[in-house]
Amino acid sequence: MTEASYFKWVDLPQTAMTPQIGRRIVSGEKFMVVELTLAKGAIVGTHSHPHEQMTHVVSGRLEFDVQGKKRVLGQDEVAHLPPNVPHGAVALEDSVTLEVFSPPREDFLTGDKADYMK
Repeated sequence: MTEASYFKWVDLPQTAMTPQIGRRIVSGEKFMVVELTLAKGAIVGTHSHPHEQMTHVVSGRLEFDVQGKKRVLGQDEVAHLPPNVPHGAVALEDSVTLEVFSPPREDFLTGDKADYMK
């Protein structure tokens, strides 16, 4: 058995995805958790990926567009997105989310910046 790991989000480096979106990452072998900070008006353009995703809105409000259906999620609401489902979001106010991906997103681990984030 390997050792447990412990993290504090504020102690992890934040990568600027855009001037309005920052991310911090904690990753294991089977899944990853990403803290996203989104300024009001930030856009995560429509995209899809082979990873299953859970989005927990820690604070703020986001308008999600999942396969063309829009829904506003606020604090403590969670969205489950199956693999390969087109989705995007707009931050209606300053927001923080925790994104869980399984398996871990290789593009995030290599530091790639997603072109759909604006």
